[in-house]
Amino acid sequence: MNNFQAHATDLINSWGPNGELKDYIIRFTNKLDPNGKEGLGITWPQWDPAKPKALVLTDKVLSPLIIDDDNYRSRALDYVADLSIRHPI
Repeated sequence: MNNFQAHATDLINSWGPNGELKDYIIRFTNKLDPNGKEGLGITWPQWDPAKPKALVLTDKVLSPLIIDDDNYRSRALDYVADLSIRHPI
């Protein structure tokens, strides 16, 4: 998996000519559920803190979206949580 991350890199995927996320955004906006009927794209799972999953944008033409473990930032989030415990506002 490519680890390049930057703010707003998903805008092309959301609103560009081949916007893979466009339908997900429209469905979520209207129904609070990004998933459509079965067989309509990849199923975006509801967030579960016990088993965090994320919809990942890839560079693959045939499968630009995949579901993967959402753990790439867990160390950073643990660090911030620890800081807030040590130094409460």
